[in-house]
Amino acid sequence: MKPPSAEACGRPLCTVEGSRVPLPPDAAVPANVPALVVVPPAYEWVEEQSLRLRTEEGVDVEARLLKGPGNSGVLAPAAPLVPGTRYHLEGTVPCDGGGGGRSFVAMADFTAGPEAALPTATGVLQPGAGQLGQLRVWDGSASCASGYIGGWVTLEFTPAPELVPFLPWVHWTLEVDGQTWATAPHGAVDASGGVIPADGFRTMRDLLTVYSLCGRESPGMPPSATGLAPGVHTATLRPVLEQSGTPLPPVSASFELTCPAMGSDGGADPLPDAGTGTGPDDLPQKAKGCSQAGGGLSVLGALAALRLWSRRKE
Repeated sequence: MKPPSAEACGRPLCTVEGSRVPLPPDAAVPANVPALVVVPPAYEWVEEQSLRLRTEEGVDVEARLLKGPGNSGVLAPAAPLVPGTRYHLEGTVPCDGGGGGRSFVAMADFTAGPEAALPTATGVLQPGAGQLGQLRVWDGSASCASGYIGGWVTLEFTPAPELVPFLPWVHWTLEVDGQTWATAPHGAVDASGGVIPADGFRTMRDLLTVYSLCGRESPGMPPSATGLAPGVHTATLRPVLEQSGTPLPPVSASFELTCPAMGSDGGADPLPDAGTGTGPDDLPQKAKGCSQAGGGLSVLGALAALRLWSRRKE
């Protein structure tokens, strides 16, 4: 049996409401933060000229307005902020995907805290335990994820304490054996090392999950979704603090990927979902339904077929 195709699923229509300023409520921001960022959803962009930083009293803060990675909007204050002062940041994300001229203003309020030394350390990267089972892979050019039998490792990242106050303005790249494996936008990594999952649009792979599909890639799977060969590899995590003149050092770790045992019929032995939230039963509704906004397209039945397909040899 051939795996069902995910290529029929399309990008969503305008999703500007997913725009965000990567700050928690009532955040305290180092007064010497190099830049503040507004992050748009996948396929959308921030009008950098719409970026505004004002005090609580409505006084504009002088700043450079830039287009950042992933079509983000970057505002770099011309001088350090004033500790103890309340600020309001906002930026407009127009609806470029058939939204009828709609737009969304992403905004956040925060307080400037004391200045903090710009970080010079990144943290520690180490491999988690290797796992075998069914994992979710964004295997189409759009909003579809499918379950595959394979092996994977989730890398464990512990940010350096000096990096934690600046994490909302750091964007990330993970390389494997010197080649880009995954990227993540500003604010995707939190103080505990947790990572926002891939969305199937901006990013196809989770930043810290590396996997092998053990020769079971579906026909036409894009390079952004294919797995690694089984064996030992080296992962390198590269952070960039936006508009900082102090580079952050990359951190590396070696890991090993293995494949499930093969059954007597030449197919993979049945394996339960590994309990990591990556099996087909754990797919979010968007991935299960694979639906376009305004359409009725569904591959719910196809996901059921994946259970049969993943246990039989191709």
